[in-house]
Amino acid sequence: MTAPSLLPTVRTTCPYCAVQCNFDLHLENGLPVKVTPTKDCPVARGTVCKKGLAALSDLRHPDRLTHPLLRKNGELVPVGWSEALAYVRGVLGPLVQTRPQAVGVFGSGSLTNEKTYLLGKFARLALKTPHIDYNGRYCMASASTALNRSVGYDRGLGFPLAEMGTSDLILLVGANIAETLPPIMQYLKAAKDRGGVVYAIDPRATTTTKVAGRHLGLRPGTDGVLALGLLHLMKVWGKVRPTAPSHGMLEALAQADAYPPTRVAHECGIPEAELLALARAYAEAHKPLILTGRGAEQHAHGTDTVQAFLNLAFLTGHFGKPGGGYGTLTGQGNGQGGREHGQKNDQLPGARSLRDPRHRVEMAALWGCSEGDLPQPGHSAQNLLNACGGEIEALIVLGSNPVVSAAGAGQITERLKALKHLIVIDFLPSETAQIATLVLPGSMWCEEEGTTTNLEGRVQRRRKAITAPGASREDWRILCDLAAAVGRPQGFTYATFRELQDEFFRATKGGKADYSGLSAERLDRASAQWPVRHADGPDTPYAYAPTYPTADGLATLHLPRLPAVSASSRTLTLTTGRLGNQYQSGTQTRRNAALRAEATAQMHPDTAAEHGLRAGEPVTLRTAHGETTLPVVLTPGLRPDTVFLPFHWPETANLLTDPDTVDPHSHMPAFKATPVTLHPVPVTVPASRVGAHRQVVPV
Repeated sequence: MTAPSLLPTVRTTCPYCAVQCNFDLHLENGLPVKVTPTKDCPVARGTVCKKGLAALSDLRHPDRLTHPLLRKNGELVPVGWSEALAYVRGVLGPLVQTRPQAVGVFGSGSLTNEKTYLLGKFARLALKTPHIDYNGRYCMASASTALNRSVGYDRGLGFPLAEMGTSDLILLVGANIAETLPPIMQYLKAAKDRGGVVYAIDPRATTTTKVAGRHLGLRPGTDGVLALGLLHLMKVWGKVRPTAPSHGMLEALAQADAYPPTRVAHECGIPEAELLALARAYAEAHKPLILTGRGAEQHAHGTDTVQAFLNLAFLTGHFGKPGGGYGTLTGQGNGQGGREHGQKNDQLPGARSLRDPRHRVEMAALWGCSEGDLPQPGHSAQNLLNACGGEIEALIVLGSNPVVSAAGAGQITERLKALKHLIVIDFLPSETAQIATLVLPGSMWCEEEGTTTNLEGRVQRRRKAITAPGASREDWRILCDLAAAVGRPQGFTYATFRELQDEFFRATKGGKADYSGLSAERLDRASAQWPVRHADGPDTPYAYAPTYPTADGLATLHLPRLPAVSASSRTLTLTTGRLGNQYQSGTQTRRNAALRAEATAQMHPDTAAEHGLRAGEPVTLRTAHGETTLPVVLTPGLRPDTVFLPFHWPETANLLTDPDTVDPHSHMPAFKATPVTLHPVPVTVPASRVGAHRQVVPV
């Protein structure tokens, strides 16, 4: 008997979080039928979370976009590519010739590095608009800004993830990694197995808290106060040993004098004894590691919060240590690469600055234009969306769903509806696509080539396994088609993807995020952590050793400016976040039968009782920005002064968040701390809906 032949396989990267696990796709008759985790993956080490394992279902979903859709008589109807591009030619062509500043571009942290690069080039060279930004502004922008301001460099983790297992103290500050970055849990457990101590610092006891074992449930938005209180005690206890000479050290230490334990415990809403226990653990640790997530960063003072933790790590001598110091846990699949190569409003490829004359000249030479042809920085993400329907008449959205993900989503939806032209490139009909004037069917993760960069700066290949269905096209080809349609094809006539990829690698040469030593062939041999400056040279696993890429090689410790804290127990605060079975705006995961989850309002049982609410009953939540009605879930591990909503559904969290207030440094909206009121709903709710939510979330 002849042995059955093995199915052909293609190795690629997961489409979800910033761990970027590797797995093999097994193909049968040209279609993926199975996912197998790659055992020699340098990060996940043979693990893939349930979202990654369920990703194949997205490829076959009946909602998949396979033809362009053009709005006619109020309805989106299928059309051919020639008609779709004729629409672009007719409406955008004249606009970019006369008023390019009336056109905006909104990108995504899920794009490959090559698409990120091409989108920035497309905005500035083909459209000549200054207004381009992306949804990563809603993710790790505050940490990115603080790192750049302090040490001139932004790599979420300056060391390989495996080093995390060698830390003897890990502070997870607003970071629920068990649900958002599950494969990292193996390193958390490794640290604990070696005797390390792990704290989950979060207003609610999450799944991560159970593994961490120690929970500090501070008031939302007070993480920076905690950092200043820890620095105060390190100074009192003689634990100040700066990593290296830097600017601002004396001022930072003097600022901490104003944050004694009594004040910090009161403002953070925690027992003073718990604060002192955490401080002693930090003082005694040889390799403490502070990891911030969105809980600490998504505030109008998020940059200052991160700065406070950076100052703490730097002044106690731990910043830049392998497995120690400070790091930010990037969330989106290519959140790291997505913030390096030009889709940010102030950025050019290689993490260059659009404001720097030298950087502008370098990129103009590569692109064959004059430095003066490149626009100056335009609106950042939230301001760009708020300008729609007024200053911005046309918006192109690639791989993002701001109708759900933007702060103040109700207001933002109205702004998008007020546009004359909304062009969306996507592979599923997101809520943003559903209000578009033109929808162009793009490619999914295994239908395209490219590279992604994970949260430790590791660049990996994404390989094409199948062809996009129907009339769908690879996103990079669509951008080139659009450039031709607006009458500016020069620089967008790549014969093959490899031609684009090689140009992208060259474009980063000399930048801080230098990928110029990479190639598809080198990445076939092994992944590499940037910077990689030479084809035969090394990569850079450890990024934050002095000296730093600043004007004088020194760090600058800026003084964090934190708002006054209202410690009233009568005020309820809304905070937002993710669920383990969902991802970002839910465009994919809400459609996936293997990833069921419910939109609910989580609150402490005492909070519910005070408002006359029981589990499963509907409650209307109101803020100054909007309202929504959801079933109640009782969560004993949540602070009684805090209400938690997931943001994966259009009718939930971001209807209530502030669309107008942003961090002055990072332009991050204030997602995580919004005053909210609760109102029981005096109506009968269908039993089927109520029953689905009669549950208590355990501590």
